[in-house]
Amino acid sequence: MEFTTNIGFVIQEFNQLLLEVENPETISRSVALALLPEMRKRIHVDGKKSDGSKIGEYSNSYLKTRQRFNRGPSKEVVASLTRQLENSYTLAADGDGYTIGVSTPESEEKIFRLEERYGNIYGLTEGEKEIAKIVAADTFTELLK
Repeated sequence: MEFTTNIGFVIQEFNQLLLEVENPETISRSVALALLPEMRKRIHVDGKKSDGSKIGEYSNSYLKTRQRFNRGPSKEVVASLTRQLENSYTLAADGDGYTIGVSTPESEEKIFRLEERYGNIYGLTEGEKEIAKIVAADTFTELLK
Protein backbone atom coordinates (compact mmCIF):
# COMPACT_ATOMS: atom_id res chain seq x y z
CA MET A 1 0.00 0.00 0.00
CA GLU A 2 1.38 3.40 -0.93
CA PHE A 3 0.28 6.76 0.45
CA THR A 4 1.34 10.37 0.15
CA THR A 5 1.62 13.01 2.82
CA ASN A 6 2.07 16.72 3.05
CA ILE A 7 4.35 16.46 6.10
CA GLY A 8 7.13 18.32 4.29
CA PHE A 9 4.81 21.26 3.67
CA VAL A 10 3.52 21.19 7.24
CA ILE A 11 7.05 21.20 8.65
CA GLN A 12 8.02 24.06 6.35
CA GLU A 13 4.98 26.09 7.45
CA PHE A 14 5.70 25.33 11.11
CA ASN A 15 9.33 26.42 10.73
CA GLN A 16 8.17 29.66 9.12
CA LEU A 17 5.79 30.23 12.03
CA LEU A 18 8.62 29.71 14.51
CA LEU A 19 10.73 32.27 12.67
CA GLU A 20 7.90 34.80 12.94
CA VAL A 21 7.41 34.13 16.66
CA GLU A 22 11.16 34.32 17.35
CA ASN A 23 11.48 37.59 15.43
CA PRO A 24 11.20 40.36 18.06
CA GLU A 25 9.97 42.80 15.43
CA THR A 26 6.78 40.83 14.79
CA ILE A 27 5.24 41.38 18.21
CA SER A 28 7.03 44.59 19.23
CA ARG A 29 5.82 46.39 16.10
CA SER A 30 2.20 45.51 16.92
CA VAL A 31 2.68 46.66 20.50
CA ALA A 32 4.32 49.95 19.49
CA LEU A 33 1.57 50.64 16.94
CA ALA A 34 -1.06 50.12 19.64
CA LEU A 35 0.72 52.22 22.27
CA LEU A 36 1.53 55.24 20.10
CA PRO A 37 -2.00 56.70 19.98
CA GLU A 38 -2.53 55.88 23.66
CA MET A 39 0.61 57.78 24.68
CA ARG A 40 -0.14 60.66 22.32
CA LYS A 41 -3.60 61.12 23.85
CA ARG A 42 -2.36 60.75 27.43
CA ILE A 43 0.41 63.31 27.02
CA HIS A 44 -0.91 65.80 24.46
CA VAL A 45 -4.65 65.74 25.18
CA ASP A 46 -5.06 64.61 28.78
CA GLY A 47 -1.79 66.14 30.07
CA LYS A 48 -0.85 63.11 32.19
CA LYS A 49 2.53 61.77 33.29
CA SER A 50 3.49 58.11 33.44
CA ASP A 51 2.21 57.83 37.00
CA GLY A 52 -1.20 59.23 35.98
CA SER A 53 -0.73 62.62 37.65
CA LYS A 54 -1.00 65.93 35.80
CA ILE A 55 2.15 66.95 33.95
CA GLY A 56 1.97 70.41 35.48
CA GLU A 57 0.63 73.91 34.97
CA TYR A 58 1.69 76.59 32.53
CA SER A 59 2.82 79.94 33.88
CA ASN A 60 0.62 82.96 33.22
CA SER A 61 3.21 84.43 30.86
CA TYR A 62 3.38 81.21 28.82
CA LEU A 63 -0.43 81.08 28.64
CA LYS A 64 -0.29 84.31 26.63
CA THR A 65 2.01 82.61 24.13
CA ARG A 66 -0.34 79.64 23.91
CA GLN A 67 -3.32 81.91 23.29
CA ARG A 68 -1.50 83.48 20.31
CA PHE A 69 -1.48 79.94 18.85
CA ASN A 70 -5.21 79.47 19.63
CA ARG A 71 -4.41 76.80 22.23
CA GLY A 72 -7.01 77.90 24.77
CA PRO A 73 -6.89 79.22 28.32
CA SER A 74 -6.25 75.94 30.20
CA LYS A 75 -3.23 76.01 32.52
CA GLU A 76 -2.77 72.22 32.33
CA VAL A 77 0.44 71.25 30.52
CA VAL A 78 -0.30 69.14 27.45
CA ALA A 79 3.11 69.56 25.81
CA SER A 80 1.60 70.91 22.64
CA LEU A 81 1.95 74.34 21.11
CA THR A 82 2.72 73.90 17.40
CA ARG A 83 1.98 70.14 17.38
CA GLN A 84 5.48 69.53 16.02
CA LEU A 85 6.37 67.15 18.86
CA GLU A 86 3.31 64.91 18.74
CA ASN A 87 3.41 64.85 14.94
CA SER A 88 7.05 63.71 14.97
CA TYR A 89 6.40 60.41 16.77
CA THR A 90 7.56 57.43 14.77
CA LEU A 91 8.22 53.74 15.10
CA ALA A 92 11.86 52.75 14.86
CA ALA A 93 13.59 49.40 14.71
CA ASP A 94 16.20 49.30 17.48
CA GLY A 95 17.81 45.89 17.07
CA ASP A 96 15.58 44.22 19.66
CA GLY A 97 12.34 45.07 17.90
CA TYR A 98 10.45 48.32 17.54
CA THR A 99 10.28 51.31 19.80
CA ILE A 100 8.43 54.63 19.77
CA GLY A 101 10.69 57.55 18.99
CA VAL A 102 10.69 60.95 17.35
CA SER A 103 11.88 61.93 13.91
CA THR A 104 13.68 65.19 14.68
CA PRO A 105 16.46 66.31 17.01
CA GLU A 106 14.25 69.25 18.02
CA SER A 107 11.62 66.83 19.30
CA GLU A 108 14.25 64.85 21.20
CA GLU A 109 15.35 68.09 22.85
CA LYS A 110 11.75 69.00 23.74
CA ILE A 111 11.24 65.60 25.39
CA PHE A 112 14.47 66.00 27.33
CA ARG A 113 13.44 69.46 28.56
CA LEU A 114 9.90 68.35 29.42
CA GLU A 115 11.10 65.41 31.51
CA GLU A 116 13.84 67.49 33.11
CA ARG A 117 11.22 69.98 34.25
CA TYR A 118 8.19 67.78 34.98
CA GLY A 119 9.54 64.26 35.60
CA ASN A 120 8.69 60.97 33.90
CA ILE A 121 6.21 61.68 31.13
CA TYR A 122 7.23 59.23 28.43
CA GLY A 123 7.43 56.01 30.42
CA LEU A 124 4.49 53.65 30.10
CA THR A 125 1.58 53.84 32.53
CA GLU A 126 0.30 50.68 34.17
CA GLY A 127 -2.64 50.77 31.76
CA GLU A 128 -0.34 51.09 28.76
CA LYS A 129 1.73 48.16 30.04
CA GLU A 130 -1.47 46.12 30.22
CA ILE A 131 -2.36 47.11 26.66
CA ALA A 132 1.12 46.02 25.58
CA LYS A 133 0.62 42.60 27.18
CA ILE A 134 -2.78 42.14 25.58
CA VAL A 135 -1.58 43.18 22.11
CA ALA A 136 1.50 40.94 22.41
CA ALA A 137 -0.65 37.97 23.40
CA ASP A 138 -3.19 38.67 20.64
CA THR A 139 -0.44 39.01 18.04
CA PHE A 140 1.13 35.75 19.19
CA THR A 141 -2.25 34.02 19.02
CA GLU A 142 -2.84 35.37 15.50
CA LEU A 143 0.54 33.99 14.41
CA LEU A 144 -0.49 30.53 15.60
CA LYS A 145 -3.69 30.51 13.51
